Amino acid sequence: MGFYIMMLSFLLGIGLTVIGVTRRKQNTFYLLSVVLGILLILFAVYLVRPH
Repeated sequence: MGFYIMMLSFLLGIGLTVIGVTRRKQNTFYLLSVVLGILLILFAVYLVRPH
């Protein structure tokens, strides 16, 4: 179960970051998208670490 959450978080984070970077000049919603994407990637990296 943890593996699937980690993969979903990682892929969603990459997707949000890419969308936010490509459309960063439109409005502030995309800045929020970049920040949320980076947080999801960091969460996935945290889940990868051995506990």
